Amino acid sequence: MIAIISGKIVHAWQVNPNTWLFKLKQYFNSFGAAPVTWEIFGGNAFLLKVRNPAEALWIAFCIKAIFRQIPLLDISLSVTIGTEDTEGKTLRTSTGNIYSQTHWETEDPIPKQALFTLSSPSEPFDRQLNLLLEFALINMNSWSMAEAEMAELCIVFPEKNQQEIADWLQIKQSAVSQRKKRAHFDLIQKLNEYYKQLFHQTFD
Repeated sequence: MIAIISGKIVHAWQVNPNTWLFKLKQYFNSFGAAPVTWEIFGGNAFLLKVRNPAEALWIAFCIKAIFRQIPLLDISLSVTIGTEDTEGKTLRTSTGNIYSQTHWETEDPIPKQALFTLSSPSEPFDRQLNLLLEFALINMNSWSMAEAEMAELCIVFPEKNQQEIADWLQIKQSAVSQRKKRAHFDLIQKLNEYYKQLFHQTFD
């Protein structure tokens, strides 16, 4: 079982793609090489394979944080959990039930708002998580650039304490605490832990 994170950029044509392309590629490269592990296509869409699906939601949260730091842009995300039969030369030529469920068609309309959905072989699992994601999205859609940056750093560098992050950003340690609090990062962490617990109960 694997996960595929698919994304469509909201308002992609309003900004130069260089504002997000390099950073997104840099993050995706930490999971493997393109185009087998990830693909960016159509100027506004991407796919990312996550070999450990229990980590998929946390990774999707980080992608959300990356795009919330770019003025005018946002991201509509979908996490799909399923099985892969054969790995193709690209993600879009791979086969398995997960690919028939993944939303990547280039002719799909560009989203007008940022969504966040999850689908898996278990309807009860999907129902619970999608309700929680709907509430979480209210918070994430209101992240400021500074709050989104803080969320990204805390996700990518969980080993760093608040003082280390403060030194990195050249701000006070109290500002790190305030930004995390305004981003409701503790609730995002709790949601991720609940997702992992429910995932293992459902699919292990």
